[in-house]
Amino acid sequence: MFDRDLTKAIAVKRIVRGKSNRRLGIVLAAVLLSLLVVMLLGAELTEAISVQHRQGRLAEDRQQAFWIAESAVERAVHAMAKSPEYRGETWRVPAEVLGSGRPGVATIKVEPAAGEAGPRRILVQAYYPDDPVQRTLYERELVLN
Repeated sequence: MFDRDLTKAIAVKRIVRGKSNRRLGIVLAAVLLSLLVVMLLGAELTEAISVQHRQGRLAEDRQQAFWIAESAVERAVHAMAKSPEYRGETWRVPAEVLGSGRPGVATIKVEPAAGEAGPRRILVQAYYPDDPVQRTLYERELVLN
């Protein structure tokens, strides 16, 4: 009888232990699934922030290239007023002048307007930053009498 009670007690322990192991497994699976969801959301959020940062930087670069081009046109107009023989130049704008860590460059060309002797055309290509690979181009054209 003692053996039967012992066997019964062991069987009951196994059943209880089996149920608690299953519960523990379900809880562990739920925790792992929750962690997976949190990690995926974190990765998406990180990627969105990264894209937003790149787009903001590109917009800043476009705006800086625009202002370099505008300044280059003004520079050409003043140079033409001083010397009618002015044909253009490559104007390098240092980073200190721009207030940033990167320099810019503008190529200025002055040529006669097509078919006319008096008017001259100013062509400007402004690049910011002055990098051969990753840079933004802004072009400007102006015809002066």
